[in-house]
Amino acid sequence: MELTLTQDKVWSTLFARQLPKVREYACKEYLEGLENLNLPPDHIPGLEALNREITPRTGWQAARTAVRYSDAVPWYQAFAQRRFLVTDYMREWSELDFTPEPDMFHDIFGHLPFMTLPRYTALQDMFAPAFHRADPEQRENIKRLAWFSTEFGLIREDGEPRIFGAGLISSSGEMENVLAGNVPIHPYTIENVLEYDKAIYSFNPALFVFDSIDALKAELARYFDLI
Repeated sequence: MELTLTQDKVWSTLFARQLPKVREYACKEYLEGLENLNLPPDHIPGLEALNREITPRTGWQAARTAVRYSDAVPWYQAFAQRRFLVTDYMREWSELDFTPEPDMFHDIFGHLPFMTLPRYTALQDMFAPAFHRADPEQRENIKRLAWFSTEFGLIREDGEPRIFGAGLISSSGEMENVLAGNVPIHPYTIENVLEYDKAIYSFNPALFVFDSIDALKAELARYFDLI
């Protein structure tokens, strides 16, 4: 896929804005993955270069899709093959602070550093088997549980919540909204999360915090093991 100079300029602008924020507020897992991936600051990296860092570490690989917002069924079909779908869409200048659709910056900068970490991909490995066993109502619940953890979750470090979800990591506007104390933060439990719908076209009205990746996995298992 050919990338344009404008797309690279959007990437470099977003990268320069977000990097200081994630270095200050993101969780240690993300920062470890960011060091592993060594993303270029001035252009969108190719998937081949990214997979040279991801696949040997975890067995996952990033794969290109022309779909701008993948439905959960093909998304989790790809997950079952340990493939993380990266869209070929890049946000416009008017969407620098917030985009309702996941773009290349969200997918690459927000998600892929985590995909170099075996303890994180073990978490992602839980979702596809549960989703494919689930009935339609349970599938909607699984989508909520993913949304409020890997996309918009918070993790506690030294008693304080840190940014964990890729949606927060890649969104300047929503990250700042959270850091300003404008969002109620609740413990991440199945019961708490399932009371809320995903907020795609606006900031989330509430977020959830867990104590560790292992604690998150244990909480998800409470629901997934019953499916």
